[in-house]
Amino acid sequence: MIINNPFTDKSPAGIQSCFADRNTEKDLADAYAVSSNTFWWTADNIDDYDEDTPEYRTACAVTDDWAALMDVYQSRIFAILIKEGIRIPETAQIHVLRPFMEQNGYICHSGWWYPENE
Repeated sequence: MIINNPFTDKSPAGIQSCFADRNTEKDLADAYAVSSNTFWWTADNIDDYDEDTPEYRTACAVTDDWAALMDVYQSRIFAILIKEGIRIPETAQIHVLRPFMEQNGYICHSGWWYPENE
């Protein structure tokens, strides 16, 4: 999943900065894929720590930061889709995200976004 990701050393703020001047739908899909994959990767780390430890609190904070960034990009995707007349459901939003991401070169496999050419 993240093995070929050139952004693995970036923080959420770093990713936001990298994509700040990129405005195509492909750029938005790239930003969403990075933030979504990294969110799920970091969320999985929370279980590695005992609750009420500094490591647990740090893992939660990092995951929250990635979740917030993922939500920013997801909201931008949804704004595009709404302008195209697509209704965004309350649940199972993957059904409207997947076509957008596929149009922009990604496939979803078990919740991870992979570039089609990998």
